[in-house]
Amino acid sequence: MHPYTKGLMAAIPRLHRSEQRLEQIPGAMPSLADIPPGCAFHPRCGIAVENCSRKVPSLRGRARHRHACALTAEAT
Repeated sequence: MHPYTKGLMAAIPRLHRSEQRLEQIPGAMPSLADIPPGCAFHPRCGIAVENCSRKVPSLRGRARHRHACALTAEAT
């Protein structure tokens, strides 16, 4: 459900595809010593809104399918 997970899944090579290049998540991972405020993924997220840079999203979901994204209802 999380946009980062969707980006990772899109980057997996597929044998049935003829593309030469793999999909990638834009930008660079932040330094662990300088994580941005709010959602740590917001600078690289294609669906981020202004609130994503202000508030750390709460963890939602059940068991092993938990995620932290303020927009997961829209991102699904």
